Amino acid sequence: MATGNSSVESIVEYEDILTPANVAQFLATRNWTKKVDRRFDQVWVLEEGDGQRPVSVLLPREPTFVDYDRRLREAISVLTGAYDLELPELAEKVASVRADLFFVRIDQSMRDGTIPLRQAAGMLEGIDQMIRAAALSAHNPRSSGRGRIPDYVNEFLNDDIRMGHTKKGSFVITVAARIDDIEPDVPQASASGESDPVTSSFTRRVMMSLARSLDVTRRFAAAPSNFADVDEAMDQGLRLQVVQALQEMSASEGLRGLDLSFEWAAAEPQRVPVPTRISLDRTAIDGLLEVERRLIRRTEPERATLVGLVKELKLEEDGDSPDDQSGDAIIHAEVGNRTRRVAIPLAGVDWQLAISALRARVPLMATGELGKRGNTWRLNEPIELDRSYLESVLSGRPK
Repeated sequence: MATGNSSVESIVEYEDILTPANVAQFLATRNWTKKVDRRFDQVWVLEEGDGQRPVSVLLPREPTFVDYDRRLREAISVLTGAYDLELPELAEKVASVRADLFFVRIDQSMRDGTIPLRQAAGMLEGIDQMIRAAALSAHNPRSSGRGRIPDYVNEFLNDDIRMGHTKKGSFVITVAARIDDIEPDVPQASASGESDPVTSSFTRRVMMSLARSLDVTRRFAAAPSNFADVDEAMDQGLRLQVVQALQEMSASEGLRGLDLSFEWAAAEPQRVPVPTRISLDRTAIDGLLEVERRLIRRTEPERATLVGLVKELKLEEDGDSPDDQSGDAIIHAEVGNRTRRVAIPLAGVDWQLAISALRARVPLMATGELGKRGNTWRLNEPIELDRSYLESVLSGRPK
């Protein structure tokens, strides 16, 4: 077992993680019993059974006390010994109570345990690209990964995705996706686009989306014949941005594979099973180029201008002001010599014009990238709404 070694003296490096509140949450999820709960300290006890002596931890809570730092170091020392962990490993376990963790291990020949700085930068850029695609999919399962990013998705990417301490073993990057006490009020949808009866935090939905996308990417790259077509794989979460990011991350000479794994925060139950470890060997990595080609052929956009009456409006974001509102305007327009229902995502002034067009029964004219997902036709961004035509027609209508 590890003992209270000198590494505990460097607890200051992990002071944002190893707080008494976080450690208490960790103990509460690990079968410890809180025997004493006072304003200035707590006593936690672990009954190990089999005749072994109980392990007790005194956890200080009042930072103004003169012995606070010493008591906290002693508590951390007991825990590293109880779990036979080094300090960074204990910090990782404690952090996982309030954050989903994502590990990227590079299996690569290394002479001195290091990788080139540019490769490390490329790895981080690829991870950022994959999480961004997962966040957009969590926001909208039909997202192409292009176009406007909702404000709350940007805030999540900017504030709640953090880089943790690297782990031992080849070269491992740790990413922490924080689960806040107050989650943003965001729409929840299943892959079919319908309302999802299972309520999860936005963070958890993002990380689950990432896990599914990585898993289907590995399976499709290794054995595409197991899928009816690329559309089936896309329905399961295959995304061009994820495939391209994995290619960039695995392009370095000597790289044998990527090992991608997740550790789910104990603070939130994992209600739906998803893969927790995805390994891409050289065979799967070599198949990514063909997957990318097929996705590009499948998703290559067709720029089109459509004209049609607004039949329905689906509000997606109801902001504090009209300029913050957005949603889909459903029009009936001619596509392929047939009248189709086409969804056009609009926001702000364009959304308000769509409302006026619906009320006045005036057709919309919009240009965008025409695509089809399942049975649904959709104009994807960048979208150009002919405002001048609408405003001129609406201005001539009686109030």
